[in-house]
Amino acid sequence: MIIIFILGLAIGSFLNVCAYRIPKGESIAYPPSHCPSCGNPIIPLDNVPVLSYILLKGRCRNCGEKISLKYPTVELLTGLLWAGLYYHFGLSIQLIFGLFFATVLIVLSAIDYEVKLIPDRILLPAMLVSIAFLILYPLKVASLPVIAGIKPWWAIGGFFAGGGFLYLVAILAPLIFKKEAMGGGDIKLAAFMGLYLGGYVFIALFVGFFLGAVVGIVLMAMGKRTAKDMIPFGPFLAAGAVFTIFFGPQIWSGYLKLAGI
Repeated sequence: MIIIFILGLAIGSFLNVCAYRIPKGESIAYPPSHCPSCGNPIIPLDNVPVLSYILLKGRCRNCGEKISLKYPTVELLTGLLWAGLYYHFGLSIQLIFGLFFATVLIVLSAIDYEVKLIPDRILLPAMLVSIAFLILYPLKVASLPVIAGIKPWWAIGGFFAGGGFLYLVAILAPLIFKKEAMGGGDIKLAAFMGLYLGGYVFIALFVGFFLGAVVGIVLMAMGKRTAKDMIPFGPFLAAGAVFTIFFGPQIWSGYLKLAGI
């Protein structure tokens, strides 16, 4: 678990590079990591995930400019999530699926949080890779979705259910609230989530909507947002998906018992 955690920290550092450069159309490989303020290259000692941020007290060694807290946050979140998925799945093919799924969710959330955009450049290739995972089922290697590990049509159903539900919301919301409530990126992200969650994608969507509503209300109460301001929804969808991976089946089973079914 410690090894998986450290690997997750390293991947999180790379995701920060992707989240910063991809929206700008820059290469993620060149030039090497550098301070966005002064442009000086970041030496290896200052590029250790989380630890370097703490030792540098959150500032660039060269110019002293403050380093955004989002960088160690993404690194730590990736490390913890990787470790949590290892604990949940163990060393299995499902773990590989889960790590890929979670990593894509993190980088898309980081980008959406920063620029309010879920880029097709990442999401569409991730969808294609995920659909390709389905060929492992007839080969008797493994199956999607991650959360259920059963038949591949659960993944296909989840794909259309997740994307279709948000597409319906996108159509109806302007008629009811007189404003756009859902972007195309959110719709495609929900469809992507359905590939891994199957029918449990509805739990993820419910959790995402709930978290988004709570955060929105708190921000408006603090005077930091108004009802007209757009709040990136991708991070809330991703949080709902992660929550559902770990707790979705238990919640659904508890609901059925409560309903007497």
